[in-house]
Amino acid sequence: MSKIMEVNSSYEPYSQEPEYIEANRDLLKTVPLGDVHRVLDLACGTALMSDLLLQLKPNVVINGVDLSAESLSIGRKVMAEKGLMADTQETLDVAAAEGKGAILMEEASAMELRFADETFDMGMMGNAIHLMPDKDLFVQGLSRVLKSGASFSFNSVFFVGTYGEGSEPVYTEWMKEAFVLMMKKSDELKAAGKPPIKRKRGLSGKAFDKDWKTGEEWGALFEKHGFSITRIYKRPIGITARGLALVGAYAGLAEVLMSGYPVDLASECLQEASYTAFERHNVDEIIRYWLEVTVVKN
Repeated sequence: MSKIMEVNSSYEPYSQEPEYIEANRDLLKTVPLGDVHRVLDLACGTALMSDLLLQLKPNVVINGVDLSAESLSIGRKVMAEKGLMADTQETLDVAAAEGKGAILMEEASAMELRFADETFDMGMMGNAIHLMPDKDLFVQGLSRVLKSGASFSFNSVFFVGTYGEGSEPVYTEWMKEAFVLMMKKSDELKAAGKPPIKRKRGLSGKAFDKDWKTGEEWGALFEKHGFSITRIYKRPIGITARGLALVGAYAGLAEVLMSGYPVDLASECLQEASYTAFERHNVDEIIRYWLEVTVVKN
């Protein structure tokens, strides 16, 4: 297996992998789009979901919000090149009035939505709902800005039931090898007369590693806040060594999986370890399930 030589610790590289794109496209294909005109894309990142939605329904207008200035910059460039980027809310409203597709991307939190009540016909969120620190408060805020009858669809690979049968040994090998590589790097530094790599304890606690829910638990949470469930589904998606390498290199995950170690080194070790794990278990890909949920506001 050929290895990726350069480490990119942003989420953008994996979000461009074919399996990632298809997983999100497949989710959107299950969403009723007939009366949808205004859409809210939460944690929109580089605008992948919005781009896919505009391909399926070219005349929707989308408000995208994300906390990452870096991801937004990438997404704005992509959408501007397609002639779909709105600079202001007024520009987006004009596009809506003319029946043209457009997107406005703003740096903001999905936990603090600054939109008027009952603004959107549809909401969506790609592989990020698990990061919401207060999930009850998040659903309450979402409910406020959605119209009655509006749908909300999301997917996530961070849920109870995500690991495909037989994949656990590969993940175990992956983590074990990543820590072996970290120790090798530390030993090399010591041999060169430099300080070894020290692990700082107590730095965990990110949303990746706690409060994972089943699909049914997500459904119950939305029902509690006035939504009806229309669909819960586990979609099997194959992930290759390359895909796992890109996931491991992502700084947001690396700092959790190898908590306490320098994030840049953790990303490097996890990326390299993925290939070793696949080779030792003699597999080309493993299955990981994506949870897909669609609900409708009552």
